[in-house]
Amino acid sequence: MSRLDRFETLTAARRFWVISSVHGDLGRLAAIHDVIEQRFEHGDRLVYMGNLLGYGQQVIDVMEEVLAFRRHLMGRFTLFPRDIAYLRGAQEEMLEQVLQLHFAKSPPAVLAWMLEHGLEGTLRGYGSDGREAARFARMSVSEIANYTVGLRSAIRAWPGHYSLIMAMRRAAMDDQRRFLFAHAGINPSLPLDRQTDSFWWGHPNFLRLERPFDGFQRVFVGWHPNHLGISEMDHATFIDAGCGFGGPLLACCIKENGEIMEAFEA
Repeated sequence: MSRLDRFETLTAARRFWVISSVHGDLGRLAAIHDVIEQRFEHGDRLVYMGNLLGYGQQVIDVMEEVLAFRRHLMGRFTLFPRDIAYLRGAQEEMLEQVLQLHFAKSPPAVLAWMLEHGLEGTLRGYGSDGREAARFARMSVSEIANYTVGLRSAIRAWPGHYSLIMAMRRAAMDDQRRFLFAHAGINPSLPLDRQTDSFWWGHPNFLRLERPFDGFQRVFVGWHPNHLGISEMDHATFIDAGCGFGGPLLACCIKENGEIMEAFEA
């Protein structure tokens, strides 16, 4: 992915709708979509803040719901594809890593860590599971590669799924660079174009952000390690109430000045 393709730029946005980490929970996502559909207006933009996948038992259904809602919004409000941003979360990053498992220095150890952090739900959705993956992880590089090719094919068998996953961006911003949307945060000591893993794993210093980051007025984040709901700091806002961990799914509508106009949960 080129530097230009790493980020989504939302142009001519009047308001921004953001949806926090879903973690394979279809019922909550469908309910959130219903509310957004009723309140969405021309000039609005939508950002999925990452972690559509993982943990839950309805990964496939969640992806189908996202694709269907995309078609509905684009048709009803004459949106362009880049008016809806999909951020790569930790779960999507782990899926990418398991698809390259044959390149890992220690495939069993890497896979075991990912399974402990939610990958199982995604594997099950696409016809595999942790036990099968672990069995291949202990085999030769060529046999691991056969497994990853099969998993990739299983994802491609669902129209639109692979393209959506591969098109997910590291972050999104508005065209005036007022607001940055990221999955888990940023490393405050690095400029935007040098950020990597902090986007999906977060960074401890981000929790102590003392000044605006890289010229942005505010950073909006869709995952928090403690799932605190809506948590506002001086220059950042966390939006995550623990969907997938027993908590609700959160969504917010953000005005042009960066204030949260309304928030709701399902």
